[in-house]
Amino acid sequence: MSNSILLKDKSDLVGVENYIPNAYILGAMERADHIPVNDIKVISTKFSKVGKTTLDKYPNLEWVVYRGHGTDSINLDLCKRHNVGVIPTKPSAETDSCAQWIRDKLVDGKTLIFGNGAISKRLQELIDNYDLIDSKTKIDQISEEYQNVVACVPLNKSTENMFNYRLFSSAKCRILVSISRARCHDNESLLRLVNEGKVGEMHIDILGTDNRQELIDTGKIHYHKHTSWKYIENKNPHDHTELKNIIDSCLSNDVTNPVLNRNDNGFW
Repeated sequence: MSNSILLKDKSDLVGVENYIPNAYILGAMERADHIPVNDIKVISTKFSKVGKTTLDKYPNLEWVVYRGHGTDSINLDLCKRHNVGVIPTKPSAETDSCAQWIRDKLVDGKTLIFGNGAISKRLQELIDNYDLIDSKTKIDQISEEYQNVVACVPLNKSTENMFNYRLFSSAKCRILVSISRARCHDNESLLRLVNEGKVGEMHIDILGTDNRQELIDTGKIHYHKHTSWKYIENKNPHDHTELKNIIDSCLSNDVTNPVLNRNDNGFW
């Protein structure tokens, strides 16, 4: 059944043919003209977006396997309409790397963590003295008691521009660390916050282009260019057993804990 699998964004897939033989493998910029679109049942991506173009092109697609954390690049609403299931691999090495990258940026004192996904859960194992804000918790303003604020939320309608001036207007925190997507930050607010001293220093893994250079020029906002996931070297980067097992479960329709399931179309 490997010829029903399309593996995209091959930069992290060295040696994958030894685990998933006969799968179609594409680089981010490679053309897919030679791929029989009607045969593809599973697509795995790391950077490429999955939306209308992909879903229309592959009419028999059943599952999208995202090799990362969150599903920001996947249009879940359209997948739901096409009865396409979605599951991220949540690679453990990258989870640990991101969590330790965050921990090493923190200073002594209480930490407020936004988000409760895999990276946040790992961070919670690494630190003490923290409070957690998850999707069920509402907060208008961050109080003065927190020395550190951590952003681990996915990008969605409720988190777009979430980290703004109003949220920090009562804060006096020393450190903001974010691995959230760029659109979760309001860059004008970030600039105002450091200039007014409401946040002493920021470490941003993914920083949007608006006012980017001005933010960096403050010397207080550090742009890390999406490197947190490789902060700790993966000792075995060419082991694709986890990916193979997830794809096998997709082909047999026996997927555990998908973000979006097929058939009943329920969000998990």
